[in-house]
Amino acid sequence: MSSDPAVRVVQLSDTHLSAALGVPAQWPATRDWINADPPDLVVHTGDIVLVDPDDGDDREFAMALMAEIEAPFVALPGNHDVGFFDEPEHFERRIATFCDAWGADRFSIDLGRWRVVGANTYRFGNEQHDRWLASAVESDRPTLLFTHQPLAGEPDDGWELPVTLRAAAERAIAQGDVRSVATGHRHRHWVSGRAVWCPSMTILGSDPWDPVPGSGWRLDDSDGRHGIIEHRLGPDGTHDHAVIRPWD
Repeated sequence: MSSDPAVRVVQLSDTHLSAALGVPAQWPATRDWINADPPDLVVHTGDIVLVDPDDGDDREFAMALMAEIEAPFVALPGNHDVGFFDEPEHFERRIATFCDAWGADRFSIDLGRWRVVGANTYRFGNEQHDRWLASAVESDRPTLLFTHQPLAGEPDDGWELPVTLRAAAERAIAQGDVRSVATGHRHRHWVSGRAVWCPSMTILGSDPWDPVPGSGWRLDDSDGRHGIIEHRLGPDGTHDHAVIRPWD
């Protein structure tokens, strides 16, 4: 582990790995950069596999690549790992498969002064999950929360987190000292308030969309280039981050 007094957490997201497409060009440099100075934790915030949650070949291929990381590793499901909100009838089976592959669909880990929590976007609104999340963030530690989809700032384009589930997530974390919410899904880097969006490692983000009228959110300063994020969690409770492109 690094001797840096700050806790280092590396975030990967939206890798969209495919056995048929093979190792993405960004992967060897990313793996080597991580392993050269292993962080305290690597978090994958979902859309690990290309498109189909039921493609076992893609899942096994992704597991083999992630096994090359020489640091503690946890993963959260994205919509391409367990399905989207229009197919809830598949959630139970697919989440069980995800947990079999990756160990769990959520986590709570104490690192230094900090608590690092990962929530399953596709369980927001589920009583058991949200009770667990509320308990996980209810701590005197500053908390960094990871989940696949943003809790704020998304456009109303059909790929957003439904309003009712967003409200459920916000209620669950309301009593915690959640300093930042780090997400993926939108294939863009963007920061506003406590929201930190991680770009895709492999797929460029689309052109910035117009802000939702009256929302107060501006997305025209977001960056759709490939990247991963290094989060630094200071012993004084400060959090900063940088987009890293080891392949450049």
